[in-house]
Amino acid sequence: MTHFARRFFALGLLAALSGAAHAQVGGQVAPVRAAPAFQGAKVGAGGLLTLTDGAQVTLSQKAGYLAGASVSVPASGAARAAELLGVLSGYEDGLAEPLEAFLKRSDVAGRLPQGVTVDAEPFTVTARLTGGRLNVSLVLAQVPAAQFAPVKTAQAARTATASPVVLRVYSDFQCPYCQQFETQTLPELQKALPADVRIEFHQFPLESIHPRARAAAEASECASAQGKFWAYKDALFADRSWLSGDAATAFTAIAGKAGLNLTAFKGCLAARGGRAAVDAGLAEADRLGLQGTPSVFVNGYAVADPYDAPALLRLIAYARAVDTAPAAATPVTAPSPLPSPKAVPATPPATR
Repeated sequence: MTHFARRFFALGLLAALSGAAHAQVGGQVAPVRAAPAFQGAKVGAGGLLTLTDGAQVTLSQKAGYLAGASVSVPASGAARAAELLGVLSGYEDGLAEPLEAFLKRSDVAGRLPQGVTVDAEPFTVTARLTGGRLNVSLVLAQVPAAQFAPVKTAQAARTATASPVVLRVYSDFQCPYCQQFETQTLPELQKALPADVRIEFHQFPLESIHPRARAAAEASECASAQGKFWAYKDALFADRSWLSGDAATAFTAIAGKAGLNLTAFKGCLAARGGRAAVDAGLAEADRLGLQGTPSVFVNGYAVADPYDAPALLRLIAYARAVDTAPAAATPVTAPSPLPSPKAVPATPPATR
């Protein structure tokens, strides 16, 4: 499964969900209002839209952003509900087709009167049949802050603030896609990174496919003990000499170039002083159900494409706005043509 295939979990079963990653939920409301799907809609109280075929759509706004959407259709309207949520998600048929198939499954249909909630990463979808109508909602899934473990490997926000936006990166030093993120995306992102963003690096070495990843992670924790984690982390991704030959020798040489006290570093490496921190990172990744690297979150919102710096900046803006603003339904005004979603390059991450 590629990084841009969304895993669609429901009742313990798995189906692929893929499409162009240009999500509307999580974006500004104005472009969503322009969607051709809303042509001719009547706007009612509380932001309720009644479309020409009787389908009803409610958009939930926070600070000018679309935080969620719900669709109400007749009980037999699973295809229409899925179509509209495909538009609202930005994935079009990439979400609509598997969602329609899911809603029409006999085992799911039997549960709809009680309600069914599934994850279609990065969204949460809830469906319920009540009063002869099928109601389906879509929101960006958010991991509560309390579920993330604190780490010492954090780069503080440049501006002191009580509520910084937190960019959490779960990474593997041997993973080529993590190297791509660290050496290409992150430098581009940091050129425009708002001053209230804190960056956290979380250890997630995929030992089953990257046999030297754990040793590199422990070495980076030894650098962290000297307050040199970020310089050493960057050096490990830039200098790949440790992937062959004697890793400990390479780690020590990199430590020397990064300005570490080599006596202390060698002692830490020999005693596996970074082991506990790496174990904690692996336990956290397992608890969060992470499947591959890099896995990136902005204030708990999963990043669909970690290599798209502009999209990351948009998600940072969304998180800053909605996590401090009350929800309010937003009416949709007269539409105008909506640009086609941008295609996404299919670069897969390493997975377990």
